[in-house]
Amino acid sequence: MDQYSWRIIQDSLGDGTLNMITDRAILMACNEGKVPATLRLYGWQRPTLSIGYSQEISQCIDIESCERNNIPVVRRFTGGRALLHQYEMTYSVIAPIPHPAFPGSLRGSFERISQAILESLRIGGIEGATVAGKNNIRDVPGRSPACFSMANHCEITVHGKKLVGSAQRRLRSAFLQHGSVILDMTPKSTYTLLKYSSEAQKQAVSDSLISNTTSLKQLLQRNLKNNEVNQWFLKGFQKTFLGNWSKGKLTQQESDLIEGFQII
Repeated sequence: MDQYSWRIIQDSLGDGTLNMITDRAILMACNEGKVPATLRLYGWQRPTLSIGYSQEISQCIDIESCERNNIPVVRRFTGGRALLHQYEMTYSVIAPIPHPAFPGSLRGSFERISQAILESLRIGGIEGATVAGKNNIRDVPGRSPACFSMANHCEITVHGKKLVGSAQRRLRSAFLQHGSVILDMTPKSTYTLLKYSSEAQKQAVSDSLISNTTSLKQLLQRNLKNNEVNQWFLKGFQKTFLGNWSKGKLTQQESDLIEGFQII
């Protein structure tokens, strides 16, 4: 497989479970050396709550509230905390290990992708975006179950507020990193779907989701569609990662993997 080839997959707004297992299928195929490095851009056709692969649903998620609000819950193949996907553009990067564009470590690859995201946001006219450092990391008492209540190391903030949240999973011969670029905020919708150790923690999470999060709509004072933000990312990633970029689609192997995951 040519390590300088990049495949672009642009998907429409999709089902939450299908979104997650598609990323996983690409990772599995890449891990076997069957597909090149891939940038996938997609969205969500309905509000969906995703949780990290190690999060315990019974401890973190209010299932009854999700059911009352008709919010499906899906598990990501990456880590991190609960996130309500609604008004966002989601990116995923899947690449072989090793790959000439990325250092060999999780942190190194995370930092390289963060630089591509910053370039994409600059193309879109976003000023003041930075990569969060250790000093930017704040958490609520008792550890928040919500992803956007705090910025983790190497994630993207604007004026101290989190705009892009990301998570990574590494296998022996490939890694997957995907993340949410917030088009518009729904902080109250998120915190009502979670469980808390106390009323104080619930209030702290509610406050932090509002005070620590921003959106492209807030920053640019207009509504944005996924396709517009997609174009920023296509340009930003191609500028950051030089190589042979071409639009593509899933292989038969990836489609078969997706079907197998759906059966399970």
